[in-house]
Order: sequence, then C-alpha cells, then structure tokens
Amino acid sequence: MNKNRKEFEISSPSRLHLGFYGFDDNYGYKYGSMGLAINAYKTTLCIKKSKSFCSNIPKKFTTPVLKYLKKNKLSTNFEINLLAKPPSHIGLGSGSQLSLCMGKSIFAYLDIDASINDIANIFDRGERSGTGISLFSKGGFVVDACKKFNELPMAMFNSKFPSKWKIILINDNSLKGAFGKKEVKFFNQNIKLSKQYKSELSHIVLRGILPSVIYKDFDNFSKNISEFQKITSLFYKDKQKGVFLSQDISEIMKYIRNYDNLGMGQSSWGPMSYIFVESSLHAKELISIIQNKFNVYNNLTFKITSPWNSGYKISYK
Repeated sequence: MNKNRKEFEISSPSRLHLGFYGFDDNYGYKYGSMGLAINAYKTTLCIKKSKSFCSNIPKKFTTPVLKYLKKNKLSTNFEINLLAKPPSHIGLGSGSQLSLCMGKSIFAYLDIDASINDIANIFDRGERSGTGISLFSKGGFVVDACKKFNELPMAMFNSKFPSKWKIILINDNSLKGAFGKKEVKFFNQNIKLSKQYKSELSHIVLRGILPSVIYKDFDNFSKNISEFQKITSLFYKDKQKGVFLSQDISEIMKYIRNYDNLGMGQSSWGPMSYIFVESSLHAKELISIIQNKFNVYNNLTFKITSPWNSGYKISYK
C-alpha cells in the first residue's frame, strides 16, 4: 500500500452488450460478442485502512477475493464500500463491474501487481463474453475473440467509439432480465438459429459494424446494428416475443423505426434498451417525441449518455 495514499475511490463504466455473433464451436471457438462502455450507471467503490475487514458489499462478491487473500496470506485489514452501482439484472453487466472494481481496488491498495484477467478469474467472470472485462480496462467499443476452452475471451478489436454520437437508454423498471441458473440453462441448450443467420451475424460485424466505427459512419453503423439485433433476437425468441423483453419498449421502437435511420437494440437480456443518435440535440428531440406519444408508460425511464472511451478510474483522497 502507498503509505501516502491510504484511501481512494475506483469507478468503472457500465457496458451495453450489443450481442453475440457466434454461439456454437464449429470453428474451434465458442460465442463471440460485442460491447460498448457508457458514461452512465457507473460503479464506484471506496477503500481505506481498517483494523479488520469491513464492507457493505454482498458476501457473494467479497467471499471469492477474501478466500484468495487468506489462501495467499495477504492482509485483509481494510474497509471497502460500495458507493454507487447500476441496478442488477437489467443488462448493464453490473456484477462484472462490481467484481472487477473490488478486485482492482484491493490489489492496488495492497500494492500487488495483478492483471485484470487474474482478477476476473478469481471471480469466475468471462464465462461466455469477455466484453465487460475488456471494457473495464480500456473502455470504448470492443469485439471479443470468442471463447477458448477454459480461457477468458480476449479482445479482438478495441477502439474509441465516436464521442459525438449519443445513446438514449430506455429501461422498463417493472422487469428484470434472465440471470443465474436460468441463464446458464439457456446457454447450455442447443442454439436454434439457422446456419445462414449464424454466418450473416459474423458478416455484419466484420463488414458492417467494425468499418462503420472505424470510419465514424453513423448511417451504416445504425443500419447494421439494428439488423444484427433483429437476427440475434431469434436466439431469445423462447424467452421474449421479439427484439425486446419489454413490450412497452418494443412499441416505442416500432414507432421510431419509421421516424429516422437510428441504430437500436437491447443490451443482453434486457430490459435495458438503446437508441444511437448523432448528437445531443437529436437525442433530446427524440425523447420529447417519444414521451409525448407514449406518456402513459410510467414504468419507463430515459437517459441520454455518451461512450466512455477509457477504462476504470482511480482517484486518491
């Protein structure tokens, strides 16, 4: 521990999981996904010196790292508290960010050089997607390189996302996405998606989404992300009726689809959904139109955010 800096905070972004472009292991690797770090719903922890371990973080998160510290005869004389986090099970990867923030802050406090992958392994993160791990480190937009057996998915492409583009987040506060045993069971089943669609997803990523991010081509990005989401929604059709878990959000998206060329989709299992727009002004105008048209949907919340193009941040007290 740096003796002159005994207390600090660590913050990390939430992530939008933009979908899987692979599912089976026909090519030797499984899954493969995309994600984007966003400057909203941050996770923030504070760590400081204490005579013994103390925390307000649920035990299911603290237990793995405490076991590791005790096994390796490392100090647990610190207090670590959760200051802010996004709601759980709405599609923002809150569990991964909390685990990684906690692990990174503890090892930084103890002056231990542990990689983000080392920390992810302690908490058993990255079972299918590596987007949350990569985005914790570098932020921006990421495509992971699929899942190799018993290894964390590594980033295949990681770059800054156009900062002028904004994201409208829409959440249905009455719903929660799948998690835990239900999620594991779902992914363990045979994926019912045609070979044609599986192939098309990879083509959309490689020839549509990646170039449009590199060239900052909003129109092509929007067109391709919407088409990608339309296909991946077939994967979830046994759990939700369409692209969106929330029927209220689905009605909104159907309406604005005819309004403009906007990229839209659902993050992971939802219900958190998103609309990409070219500017803050466009975002404000669109939210006004939506709220005037759908003012009876009191269960929905709207937020305008931007990409988070860096990784976690540590601020010393």
